[in-house]
Amino acid sequence: MNFKAVYLPIYLFLIITPLSLMGQLAKGGIPIQIEKLKSATSISDLVVMPAIDNVTMKMQNRQKDQNHLKPFTFAHSFKVSLNLTNSGVWYNTSKVNVWQLRIRSVGAYSLNLIFDRFKLPENAKLFIINEKSGEIKGAYTSENNSASNVFAVEPIAGDELLLQYEEPVNVQFIGELEIAKVAHDFVGIVASNHRPLGISGTCNINVNCDIADGLENIRDGVCRIIIKGTEICTGTLVNNTALDGTPYLLTAYHCISTDALAQTSVFLFNYESPYCGSIDGDVSHSLSGSSLKASLDSLDFALVRLNNSIPDNFRPYLVGWNRKNTAPSSSMSIHHPLGDIKKVSIDDNAAVTAKFNNSYLNNGFWRILSWEHGVTEEGSSGGPLFDQNKLLIGSLTGGSASCPPGLPNNDYFEKFALAWNYQTQTNKQLKAWLDPNGSGVEKLEGMVLNSAKTSCTAKTNFTNNDVHALVKITDGTTSKGYWAGSNSSGFTEFAEQFSFSKSCEISGISIGVAKVNIASTAPYINIKVYCGSDKPNGDPIYSEKFYIKNLYGDAMNYLSFSTPVKTSGNFFISYDISNLSSSDSLMVYIANRTSNLTNSFLLKKQQAWSTYNSQNLNGYGSAILMEINVCNVVDTASVVDPIPGITSAIFYPNPLYGSKLLTIETEDEIDSTDDVEVFDLMGKIQNISVTQTATNQLKLSFYGKRSGIYFVRLKAGGKSVKGKIAYIP
Repeated sequence: MNFKAVYLPIYLFLIITPLSLMGQLAKGGIPIQIEKLKSATSISDLVVMPAIDNVTMKMQNRQKDQNHLKPFTFAHSFKVSLNLTNSGVWYNTSKVNVWQLRIRSVGAYSLNLIFDRFKLPENAKLFIINEKSGEIKGAYTSENNSASNVFAVEPIAGDELLLQYEEPVNVQFIGELEIAKVAHDFVGIVASNHRPLGISGTCNINVNCDIADGLENIRDGVCRIIIKGTEICTGTLVNNTALDGTPYLLTAYHCISTDALAQTSVFLFNYESPYCGSIDGDVSHSLSGSSLKASLDSLDFALVRLNNSIPDNFRPYLVGWNRKNTAPSSSMSIHHPLGDIKKVSIDDNAAVTAKFNNSYLNNGFWRILSWEHGVTEEGSSGGPLFDQNKLLIGSLTGGSASCPPGLPNNDYFEKFALAWNYQTQTNKQLKAWLDPNGSGVEKLEGMVLNSAKTSCTAKTNFTNNDVHALVKITDGTTSKGYWAGSNSSGFTEFAEQFSFSKSCEISGISIGVAKVNIASTAPYINIKVYCGSDKPNGDPIYSEKFYIKNLYGDAMNYLSFSTPVKTSGNFFISYDISNLSSSDSLMVYIANRTSNLTNSFLLKKQQAWSTYNSQNLNGYGSAILMEINVCNVVDTASVVDPIPGITSAIFYPNPLYGSKLLTIETEDEIDSTDDVEVFDLMGKIQNISVTQTATNQLKLSFYGKRSGIYFVRLKAGGKSVKGKIAYIP
């Protein structure tokens, strides 16, 4: 075969940016382009799945389960056996061998794959490509190998995909790839057809509405799960008493009942609207694969451990729990109904002990009589139930609650208290995994997966009352384009102002793209970060190019910075469209405020910046639909002023409340936990539980101690470390 590592004109759209290669710890890169001989066309690299009817499949799978379980089926799975020897075409050279296989399932909104053999040698790469849109997933590499050799791929839009496997000739072993299942999406859970925004009931409430204020941490612990490529459930990251950051996740047994299902699950984090209004969320924060640790059918719970560490910019949070079998005075759930963006349900009244049905443990469930706010639907299965203290007490099995006509009544959550140790076998209880050190505690607070210096959070200037809109620039009756995008009025750059009192690093941004039209070969925008007080000042402190081929319209799009940007105080983030050709266009949503003068949106024309409210005829303020992802957040208020003569350290949170844990981070490596001493104001030594979670980090529990001032003393790097904290039970 004739082979050339070149980029043909039809492949110029494959110029890759961090935006194009998303999720599942992919390594990025550019697929090698193959120029094929015409004589090779008789060898087919295309496999076509049997025809199915999307409408019929939707109707069949929307019928209620008689047990009222709440998973959501969105795809039909075809069993196949497609591998490197029985399918596709190889193209060989002296340096790299390339295998290509095309898979088509006519009419599919998206396709996803499950490999039952996935074992790649070092330096080999696998890409999955939609040639029509230019979307690329990968490169998947040897770092995606697992002990099970199973690998599940997140959905890629369209009814045809191209797999391209690139293997250097001098590898330690020949790679193994075998596709066991091809899943045909008959609903539409990918961006080009919306995933599936608006399908869930109108009585659902987005998780970032004001009614859910204060839930930011536990919100980040909840994710959407795609199981065996065909079903959607919800799951929750859970803390354990060792405080070692093990990525345990709780969901329903009827979602993940076997280790095979755990291995083929894909976990999607941060899939939500950044504010109360509904816009399709970003889907770049996903991980593939887990192992089943414990489960019980009669209580309908499953605990898995994710195969991969969770990146900081996923904002991972391990939720706390309460294992006492005491009814909550109020409760809430966070979930993905019908696979939609993250929603919240709130019950203002006490849950009651109940029986779900004869297949399950008697009195093994919390029954929500009626949701005052929100509801659950298929896809919510496995979603968490939190008590009035935001501690996990159960996960959703099923029920009849729905938007009218079903009404938000009667949902059933397994009892965390019974799942704890109702069965003595370690593979049928939570205790062995979530209390590995045998502490016997009944309650455990949640924690950010990483330390305060690496924890991440999200921020937007949109408010609960805002409505995002595509707003035109008009001169009388003449349209001149759009305020936050392509226009004929001379605006070439658009900035959003942020003020952040904590020092931080910006790891990336999400922008709410309304529309994008591509006509030229490789259109791109520049994302910039500026310092300044009331407007961007001088040259940007950071600038990065992003090609817009893979931006999705009517959706949030995450742009990950190749280098985190350090900043604090007042700063601006902009996108510069001056490099787009006249045939390309990009439009971004802004807040369509009609009575509010509050403004954080600035525009640039001929090197001069002006505010949005100084340019529009009505003088109304606005904001760009933009969310920043900031990491390495350090709250200066939590830093204890070092006592003269000792090494520096930070103690947080301070004051310390209830069962929350005190974190101590030292500048030098901690000598020994045996050196840690805690005194009260009278100088009496206190018996405090101490856990070392890093070479320079400790976690201390003051739970059960009296309110007051305490002094902590230890040694790090041979030097003394001292701190003073206030504890409030």
